[in-house]
Amino acid sequence: MVRNVLITAGGTVEAIDRVRSITNTGTGKLGSLIADSLSEYDSVKKIFYIHAKNSYVPTSDKAITIAINGTDELEKTVKKLCTEEKIDAVIHSMAVSDYRVRSVMDINSAENLSKEELLEKFDRENMLKGCNKLSSKIKNPIILLEQTPKILPMFRRLLPEAVVVGFKLLDNVSHEELIDTAYRLLVENGCDYVLANDYVSVESGRHEGFLTDKEKHEISRVGKQEIADMIAKTVINGGI
Repeated sequence: MVRNVLITAGGTVEAIDRVRSITNTGTGKLGSLIADSLSEYDSVKKIFYIHAKNSYVPTSDKAITIAINGTDELEKTVKKLCTEEKIDAVIHSMAVSDYRVRSVMDINSAENLSKEELLEKFDRENMLKGCNKLSSKIKNPIILLEQTPKILPMFRRLLPEAVVVGFKLLDNVSHEELIDTAYRLLVENGCDYVLANDYVSVESGRHEGFLTDKEKHEISRVGKQEIADMIAKTVINGGI
């Protein structure tokens, strides 16, 4: 029985300095609707809702909202909740940044160097060291990014018995490619279900979501509320 649910929603914010950041277009709207839809089931007692600070949040009293910024903070929060609470289901709808800032260097320092030499120079001359805010007088700063840790595979490792729902967003692809990519994500990360979206439908306002399971069965709904209800019903009933 699903009693406690963990939901992630919104987009992470990766700091460049104390006043600048890199983010994405995730709003958390669908995640908040999923939380409210789940709250309508009597069996659900608590919903731990991890969200970006400016994202939508649920209206339900069952929701415990936890605001985070970057991927590092998300990772720590997820590990803490999964360790300290009994979580029965996870809906990982958050648009997690693929990259975070490693260092910043003036373009004038980027000479004809090898990859290894350039990386060493980036870290050695990192203008973020001891700096709260980069000077606006720097004409051409170069930002070196690095990959963020993957959050989705953590859930199966930390919660071997929980229902795990992942999300996959692609842009302007065929239906076959969308479902095949979502299914690969499901298999590689030990998910029970994956919600596949194409950004074309999201941007058009006709948001169509396709939910697939381990047998590659597939159901779909149009509109965020309908998608949220579909996911909530699937999680509670244990199948599509």
